[in-house]
Amino acid sequence: MNRKCSVRDKCGPTGKECRSDDRECQSAAVQDGLEIVCDEDGLYVYCPAGTQQRDSTIVWVLLGVAVLIAIAGGVLFARVMKKPVK
Repeated sequence: MNRKCSVRDKCGPTGKECRSDDRECQSAAVQDGLEIVCDEDGLYVYCPAGTQQRDSTIVWVLLGVAVLIAIAGGVLFARVMKKPVK
């Protein structure tokens, strides 16, 4: 079963996954400064504060700029390669 709420997908190796009845795990996660980001099928996923905010608008803007630079570089390279060699 592929879950949408998993430590790997939500916060990587810095998070914890605790069952809803495992109070010890939940307490340890809170002591480590982790917050619940999602819960599914009786499991809670704890991640460091702010993890969900990493994919902000600026990331997508920077990605767009990088793609445009790559396209411009490809076009420039193609033009340079078309020039006859003397």
